[in-house]
Amino acid sequence: MNNYSFSKQERIYYRNDFQKLFSKGEYFYLYPFKCIYLWKEATAFSGKIAISVSKRKFKKAVDRNKIKRLIRESYRLKKHILYQEYANSKQSIDIFIIYTGTKIYSFRMIEEHFIELINKIIKKSS
Repeated sequence: MNNYSFSKQERIYYRNDFQKLFSKGEYFYLYPFKCIYLWKEATAFSGKIAISVSKRKFKKAVDRNKIKRLIRESYRLKKHILYQEYANSKQSIDIFIIYTGTKIYSFRMIEEHFIELINKIIKKSS
């Protein structure tokens, strides 16, 4: 997969999808993230993602938006790991990432933690 885009089809934005994710999804913590994910039946593999940063920990919207931008960019560049692993799968995955850290990390640090997060999802599903 050579597509490094992040289209609207890859985002979770329906209320119903969020409700299913919270009621039926599995979760784990991997600092600085809490990850909630849900596998669903589909015709071909696809992934959807949503990101949240707490207003309690980061009062300024500028800081929250920066963290979300860094996480989205990490997903955009590293989603191929998931797509390669589940290329022949008849499932799709919804992932909701909550940033639980108390400070803004560099892009390199967030990317490293995000790769660990993807690998943990792969291990848990195997």
